[in-house]
Amino acid sequence: VALLRAGTADGKRDAAYAIGWLASDAPTHLLLVGEDALPPLVALLRSGTGQAKVYAAAAIGWLAKDAPTRTLFMGEGVLPPLVAMLRAGNLSEKMGSAFALAMLAEDESLRSPIVDAGALPPLVALLGQVYADGTGGNNICSTLQHLAADAQLRELAKEHGAVGALAAAATAPGCAWAGMR
Repeated sequence: VALLRAGTADGKRDAAYAIGWLASDAPTHLLLVGEDALPPLVALLRSGTGQAKVYAAAAIGWLAKDAPTRTLFMGEGVLPPLVAMLRAGNLSEKMGSAFALAMLAEDESLRSPIVDAGALPPLVALLGQVYADGTGGNNICSTLQHLAADAQLRELAKEHGAVGALAAAATAPGCAWAGMR
């Protein structure tokens, strides 16, 4: 975590990668949260290199697998940089952002803030892009599925073209989604 805070650009990238890898383990996950890894990961989303942003988003996704950590990330302002990556990042950055958003969207109380932050239009656009070029989009489908679980958000998703994008993706591997009708 110290390297993530004060390392070189390459050191921060490598630290974000290591934190993401370590965060997939439950006991280590709690240690990383206790070591205050969240603020520097969110900062890396804002100002890191492209690959560092991808690794930071992955680490955020793995760390956001429990409700208390999701709430902590929201307090750190995680949504604006994730949505900015969805809008203007390269494909790897967009996919990393979609993974983090999918994990955050597992929490019902965070779904409206994700939509309010502007994530829905770029998620729908990204879904169409990745299935058109064969990249796959499990995390995008998962995020949209979580968002559409709420009736009000489902209507917004329909308005933004998610139905067409999900219908096109429904036959592709990795998007077993069948709820927005």
